[in-house]
Amino acid sequence: MSGKGERLTIGVVAATLTPLRPDGAPDVAMLDAHCRRLLGQGCSNIVLLGTTGEANSFTLAERREILTGLVASGISPGQLIVGTGCCAIADTIALSRHALSLGVARLLVLPPFYYKKVSDAGVFEAYAKTIEGIADERAHIYIYQIPQMSGVDVCAALVERLYEAFPQTIAGLKDSSGDWAKTQALCRALGDRIDVLVGTETLLVRALDAGAAGCVSATANVNAAGIAELFRRASSGDATAGVEAQVNGVRAAFERYPMIPALKAYMAARSADDRWRNVRPPLAPLGQKETDELVAAVATLDASARKQGAGLPKR
Repeated sequence: MSGKGERLTIGVVAATLTPLRPDGAPDVAMLDAHCRRLLGQGCSNIVLLGTTGEANSFTLAERREILTGLVASGISPGQLIVGTGCCAIADTIALSRHALSLGVARLLVLPPFYYKKVSDAGVFEAYAKTIEGIADERAHIYIYQIPQMSGVDVCAALVERLYEAFPQTIAGLKDSSGDWAKTQALCRALGDRIDVLVGTETLLVRALDAGAAGCVSATANVNAAGIAELFRRASSGDATAGVEAQVNGVRAAFERYPMIPALKAYMAARSADDRWRNVRPPLAPLGQKETDELVAAVATLDASARKQGAGLPKR
């Protein structure tokens, strides 16, 4: 249960890519079509402007424009979770207030991530000042735990302290640490009070058993139906082995390459739309040889799963 007294986010959440035009500007029309496809394939919600969405490669103005454009296109604010975390607390507050003004209440908030080896007390104070600065009872904050990128480890004890201090605002946690022992501890300590969402579908079945609400997945961009089917089966007690093998295999195939360029290259190949290959520096597009290898590997995994009768929905 979240701090608001109910679970707000359940199931498979897609950490969406941000399509770009050749000049590097966000392409909101492509993003809208992509989000609709993901929701149609079984995702419960969309994380906009997270790590997979290259959020920290955009200016504050661009981040506002992307969210404003997507909501204006007709995507329901209630289906969105938007990343608002920045190094400067005032920037996080500004993006969070903008999201709330559009009706987007779920905010995925990184801790300030430039300084390393900071204390738990300092991270607590950063979140406290953010919540006090937002000053809006509608806000549902999801703490973003991704220490391999941020360099800041938000441990279970710190999340629990934040929840106790702000029970009406701290609604969830996205744990992308990839450390099962830590994830399990988070689920068991907090899963009955806030929405614990794991950052990879490879931990989904175990995490649900431990008390998680679902997962936020980058590879949902290309395998939403398979991951959604895995969640459905795990939640209903059906056999998961065949679907889980395909889902884990697809994830592993993409993890052999830089994840965001690989996802975009695959999208370009599947859609025959090379605009999908565009990334912002310092990321670089995946090479054609690697793209061909990736597409072939995923096709082999899909064919094997269908041959074994895994019952996977079409992409």
